[in-house]
Amino acid sequence: MYEILEDYFLDRSIVSAAVRQEIKAKYNHGATLAILNAPSRLMYPEVCPFLVKNYGPDDDVLAAKKENLVAFQKKTGLLVNPEAILFYWPSRLDPAQKGVELLEDIAMRFVIENGDVQIAIVGDGVGRDRKHEETLGRIAVASGGKIVYHHFEESLSMLGYAAASDVFGASLYEPCGQIDQIGNLFGATATNRDTGGYHDKIKELNIQGNGADHPEGNGFLFRDYDSGGLWYALTKSVQFHRHDAALRESQIKRIMNETRHLYDLSKMIDEYVAVYERLNGNQPLS
Repeated sequence: MYEILEDYFLDRSIVSAAVRQEIKAKYNHGATLAILNAPSRLMYPEVCPFLVKNYGPDDDVLAAKKENLVAFQKKTGLLVNPEAILFYWPSRLDPAQKGVELLEDIAMRFVIENGDVQIAIVGDGVGRDRKHEETLGRIAVASGGKIVYHHFEESLSMLGYAAASDVFGASLYEPCGQIDQIGNLFGATATNRDTGGYHDKIKELNIQGNGADHPEGNGFLFRDYDSGGLWYALTKSVQFHRHDAALRESQIKRIMNETRHLYDLSKMIDEYVAVYERLNGNQPLS
């Protein structure tokens, strides 16, 4: 909303001039409000039916994620390596919003420079556009098992979250987005561009003893919409995931617990009810 108010993206046909003007008018009259979505509890790794090992923040998270990682690697054609750092892209291949061209630009170079990294993409092209499906397919074949691309299929997509070290994207803009929330629920860090909903939800991961008074954050952001920005953020994520297992486990469990508290479905429903009661003259709906 603030990006619309501050005239971002004027060079693109994302928001019409009339809609932009109306949002500004409503904002100036105190008639705007943002409510963050919360994922369905059926998507939690404790109950997700597509995992080979269900788990929650009170379990041995890294061990469970390794089991799911190996299963995902076998299903997708990645080299089987339970110690690999898996970056997972679960978004559609949309060059107008999701930044897939930035991924294509750096994917091969990134896995070559970082030998412990793998990249998995599960998503479809937009409409009849198959250009990016074909491009990523060629990159995957050339990678020799370090990168894979598959069309969207729910069971594979959800297993990918459980396998992932980091769930990432490169959005030009994002009204809300949920891949970061789901990734965090599944014990992965989140990496994306500092825009829209990702600006609201992804906080820079800072571990105790590294300039922070206490551990904080859940992922990594980049500002410039270019492949250099994406490379920069993914590099920060790699550096975290190379820490020893005990440190990573403690931070991942913290992130899982904080995400469950921040994006609880009942809290979201309460916020919607409060809005309708306000519209109802501050009277209860029943």
